[in-house]
Amino acid sequence: MKHSIRNVALSIAVFLSMASGMASAGVLNDATIFSIFDQANMADITTARIGIKKAHSKEVRELAQMVVADHEAVQHMGRELATKLGVTPLPPDNDKSVENLAKAIANLDGKNGAEFDKAYLLYEIGFHQSVIDAIKGALLPAIKDDQFKALMTKVLPGFEHHLAATKVAAKKLGIQVM
Repeated sequence: MKHSIRNVALSIAVFLSMASGMASAGVLNDATIFSIFDQANMADITTARIGIKKAHSKEVRELAQMVVADHEAVQHMGRELATKLGVTPLPPDNDKSVENLAKAIANLDGKNGAEFDKAYLLYEIGFHQSVIDAIKGALLPAIKDDQFKALMTKVLPGFEHHLAATKVAAKKLGIQVM
């Protein structure tokens, strides 16, 4: 169980870290970053909705509810800004975000009770750390539009808050986090 959730989080991390190489190669543009940003929010909304339905503990259910509300708001802001700027989000070549999300859903759907809570929390920790690393290391430095850069800067603390809150929930449930 531990390995399958970590593998999904790792595949997301690998995809997001590819953004760094894309930035270096000059292929990471605002349209691609809008797409990555939207996909990251969509993925977390989807897994958090599963968390709301399947959570065994109150801590995990409340965390999932917060994640859905926050990421829906952030996704909406990103989509509104892309529309305002006339940017059509364009996924990067070899985008595996849908495939990675399907794996995460399958892993989470196969769990129940405390096992689900642990799997969900470990996934969320890996996911948010990957997103934070990608934003700081590749996405934010590559954004050309000042309004988009301001939005990304504004929402970054929210991703960091989700990571911290997930670690707190894991600790409360006695789940060891690396």
